[in-house]
Amino acid sequence: MSEAPTVWPDDDDRPKLHLVIPSTRAHPDPDTATDAETRPVGPVIEGVPVDIDDRPAERLDVPLTTAWADVTSGNVRPRTPIIPAWLRGSQRRQVARAIGNLAGYTLAFHATRSPKYAAKVAVYAPVGAVRVVGRLLHWATAEEGNWRLRQNAATTNDAHTWQALNRTRSREARGRWWALAAGVVAAIVGLFVLRGTGFVTPPMAWAALAALVLVLARVGRPADRPITDRVANGPRFTKLTAEMVRAAFTSLGFSVMKEPGSISFVHPGIHRDGPGWLARVNLPAGLEAVKVLERRGALSSALRLPVDQVWPSPGPEHAGQVDLWVGYQPSSKMGKPRWGLDSPTARTSYFELEEFGTDERQRAVCTQLAFQNFLIGGRPGSGKSFAGRAIVTIGMLDPTVEIKIVEYKGTGDFLDLAPICSTYACGLSDEDFATGLAILNWGLAEAERRGKRIKEAYLRGEAPERKVTPELARKPGSGLHPILIVIDEAHELFGDSVVGADAASAAERLAKRGRALGITLVIITQIPDKDSLPTGITRNIGIRWCLAVPDQVANDMILGTGAYKRGITGTVYRPVVDAGWGVLTGLTEPTAVRGHYPDPEATARIVARATALRGGLRVGAADEQLAAARDLLADMLAVAGRNGQHWAPAASALTERWPDAYPAMTPEALSELARARGVASVDVKISGRNLKGYKVTDVRALIAARDAADGTDGH
Repeated sequence: MSEAPTVWPDDDDRPKLHLVIPSTRAHPDPDTATDAETRPVGPVIEGVPVDIDDRPAERLDVPLTTAWADVTSGNVRPRTPIIPAWLRGSQRRQVARAIGNLAGYTLAFHATRSPKYAAKVAVYAPVGAVRVVGRLLHWATAEEGNWRLRQNAATTNDAHTWQALNRTRSREARGRWWALAAGVVAAIVGLFVLRGTGFVTPPMAWAALAALVLVLARVGRPADRPITDRVANGPRFTKLTAEMVRAAFTSLGFSVMKEPGSISFVHPGIHRDGPGWLARVNLPAGLEAVKVLERRGALSSALRLPVDQVWPSPGPEHAGQVDLWVGYQPSSKMGKPRWGLDSPTARTSYFELEEFGTDERQRAVCTQLAFQNFLIGGRPGSGKSFAGRAIVTIGMLDPTVEIKIVEYKGTGDFLDLAPICSTYACGLSDEDFATGLAILNWGLAEAERRGKRIKEAYLRGEAPERKVTPELARKPGSGLHPILIVIDEAHELFGDSVVGADAASAAERLAKRGRALGITLVIITQIPDKDSLPTGITRNIGIRWCLAVPDQVANDMILGTGAYKRGITGTVYRPVVDAGWGVLTGLTEPTAVRGHYPDPEATARIVARATALRGGLRVGAADEQLAAARDLLADMLAVAGRNGQHWAPAASALTERWPDAYPAMTPEALSELARARGVASVDVKISGRNLKGYKVTDVRALIAARDAADGTDGH
């Protein structure tokens, strides 16, 4: 009978791994936080620590002169906790609930089959009684072994030996028969005495009889016919052992790792870690962990376990160390962890840690959007868009965040988020590529404007680190609200022959400047090479999420040069099968992460929640709303020349003439607003200069069409 699946009853009891980016907010206690509060950042999971080796501690904070008290205080060498981690905090509750769940399920399983068990016992118990009696009689005759020797003596006509053996058997049998008879008489007398004295009550007698019947049934059943059914039909796997690990590693085919003794376990060896077992091993000298990671399938085969139950990763101490984590069951059967952002009261903060995924041990992985840029890469079918949506969801549920999304897949993966985006474009037309470039240029202009405002805030003492603060972002009229710009399938934009080079240059500059100014850039791509994803962009992005990729080159283009050799690789994941899984760097340590991907119903709830938090308005559309109070097309005609006007002088003229309606209007913002109304951005020649702008004829045609439509509606 195998163990029932481990169930984590609710989200608050799941272990949480908070790969922390420094934050200053005091978070509520995760055990007492309510849904109305922002998702708390609980304590880091305290697994059983692994002692470092016997080398002297190399720490900058240890004085050169170390006293005996310093060495024994535990500050230099971390001590193993007295109470194991699984007996402390939330893990204690998880273990108790898991045991209770297993016990309850097992009892219910066997209770429903008790009639069948009773029938089997009724059949097998008499057979068992006959077998017991037969074995006792056979023992009493002392024939075991002796008859073979007598038969051999008879075959060789050795009468003397036969007689000696028979005398020996008779002597042994005489004592055994007396012992058997005495035992039977003692049992009968004992039963009568106990019954007469009243020491044995009827319930005790029936219980003893039932136990005797069960024992006889166990003896009488066929070897291949157990009385009870198996709770689970799958292969039993209860504990990872050193023998299993050694056998699995030595079966990988490395010449330096043929013998079980070629690998060594790091203290404390194999131990429980969340819903599974963790084995930290040192490989033979010269063998790198990445070589083992590439053979994850072979490890799975050697352990006779599903691939998504076996999770090797680089160890923390050196390149030849592997952490092998094996779950109690495959991750695909653990069930999807509950996402705290799918709550009717969920609300996030751009500046605080929020959950966007879980690791292989179902611990929450958190990040913050502030002061970060994100790069998500992987092959088609690896789950890039859903990974990007998990990041965007954090921004959606902060009502101060402005969101701009352009996607060049053309299938509308982010279409349901359009109502809360100040700009949304989907397609592969020249206009869509121009929109992507315009957004990046607008972001650069916004960064320029914000830089001046941050400088003024610093002089007032409101921005001590010369960065956007939560207080400044929430301050009405500050113009420093957070901005999240998402470019899906960015290789299409950067590879375009017309705007690609300009877009790549703008993205690189924005990644450098926007991070400290409340502008976060999320780039999603499936072709990470030097042409479609310039290295200048990747070098300036801190958080990189590599899903399934085919080779080392693609892996290092996303995660950085040398990541593959250090064992940080997404080549172990399979498209579609491992969709959503990837290795993520830029937090406290590289880790495997599966992004949350809520179903359509949950997504609709989250979008509705985000819309309600925004009061039905699109954050960042203030310029557009103010312009709508006036007639933007008519005002563009008013500031245009005979043929048209360039965007830069038009934006300045609008701000100068109507500052309340067009505050700090930039050329990029004006171009974006005009295109939203159907005005094409074209080359306009004015005073000998041929620059991008708009033509008067186009604006007049749009006004005429609009007026005609209004007149028709009026009739």
